[in-house]
Amino acid sequence: MSVLFFKPIPRPAIWGHTLLKDYFGYKDFPDGIGQSWSFSAQENASTICISDPYQGKTLLELWQTHQELFGHPHEDFPVIISLVAPEDDLSLQVHPDDEHAHHVGFASGKNEAWYFIEAQENANIVYGHEAKNEEDLRKYIQADHWDELIRHLDVHKGDFVYLPAGLLHALKKGSIVYEIQQATDITYRFYDYHRKDEHGKERELHLEQAIDCLSYDRQAMKNDIHPMVTSGEHYQQTVFISNDSFTVTKLEITGLYECCYDNYQLATIVKGSGTVDNREVKIGDSFLIPINNQVQLNGQMTIMMTTK
Repeated sequence: MSVLFFKPIPRPAIWGHTLLKDYFGYKDFPDGIGQSWSFSAQENASTICISDPYQGKTLLELWQTHQELFGHPHEDFPVIISLVAPEDDLSLQVHPDDEHAHHVGFASGKNEAWYFIEAQENANIVYGHEAKNEEDLRKYIQADHWDELIRHLDVHKGDFVYLPAGLLHALKKGSIVYEIQQATDITYRFYDYHRKDEHGKERELHLEQAIDCLSYDRQAMKNDIHPMVTSGEHYQQTVFISNDSFTVTKLEITGLYECCYDNYQLATIVKGSGTVDNREVKIGDSFLIPINNQVQLNGQMTIMMTTK
């Protein structure tokens, strides 16, 4: 079995325009797209396979009926993989942990991570807050002292940032990221800079739900990442993180490289071009490497891969 390619799903956003489709060459995307799902097995938004012998089948169908590709029977599909290119700052958000998610009817919480494909000079993100506890937090909110409340983290091209559930966070304009999230598609909007739509209304917030999920753990507000790097002829591999939610790897190819993984890999090309099993590929292409499947890569390209 060779690799299987998938068609991305465009996701409209008020902070999107044309950057994503221009950068990744998604010519059939309309304007106003800020995010695309490279891999999703959501019930009503599952990416579609464009390779034989499964052309036209959704990733969810393959997960449910062809576990020989994955090797994880009796499990839910674990992640959503996205490419994100905001042209305005995103709202401040909080994701629920397992306990909160179970309470509101979801199978799991939502840990997330970002790999920065591009980042403007002096770029940063919202990453944590200054409140000591809920009482202190509400004082900041009631006084409208958002600038004093919010913590920032400087980011650069090539950085990897982990966003555990409960962390206050926000991506800002000027960066292009590869995003990994647990498949619970739930987000609580904490603050949106008092921005108003064309009707003069501010976007809906989920403040109480966000406060209920918010973590005050100072250690969790440090991006404590310890990449593991291995290299050889024509490749360098960096495992950024491997935990109960996902394992994320960057594979840099500089020539012919053959590999085989003992777990499936959800792969997206984020830089360069080349061939995968003699098929021409370019930035923005996404493909599944089935479990224990020998694959031949060739070219000059950077591939982000996620599995669980």
